Amino acid sequence: MKKIKRFAAVLLAGIMALALLTACGGSGSDNPEFDAEVESAYLDALNKAFKTSFENDDAIRALAVTHIAEKSGADSLTGRARCKTDGDETTVVRQVQLCFDTRSSKPDAYVPLFYEAAKTDAIKANYTNVQALLSTVNKERGGAKENGRTLELTALGVGAKTIGGKTYVAIGFELTNTTP
Repeated sequence: MKKIKRFAAVLLAGIMALALLTACGGSGSDNPEFDAEVESAYLDALNKAFKTSFENDDAIRALAVTHIAEKSGADSLTGRARCKTDGDETTVVRQVQLCFDTRSSKPDAYVPLFYEAAKTDAIKANYTNVQALLSTVNKERGGAKENGRTLELTALGVGAKTIGGKTYVAIGFELTNTTP
């Protein structure tokens, strides 16, 4: 489980770095309307990738927004800095990752991406980040199965926060141990 969690943390961190978006609300202040649009676009993409129909989980969203606030403004993030994990790690694990720019030439430099509300016609979730989260969840579940445990995907969530005219995004999941 520890190895799986570590891998999930790295992958989720990458995803969260990719999901970093920016928005310009004109005054450079928070833009909750744009944040909600970004969250919705990413949640739709996650549900499509996972073939689910989850609502945005409040606990994951709160964890994501906290992580964004802690890491906003970073030009690059290490694998460890991209993820944040919560839960008791025995029965429930929640993990979020900042969305990142996959075009970065350095393997340990995850440059956050962002949208500017005034310049964004349509919000589109970053495909690579969504697929990275899907891969993380699948590897976590596969590793647990090899160890005789069953992990069920019980929630997906997205948090977006506009800071200084930039809307950052973190996406995440919740796995629950359903082994009797």
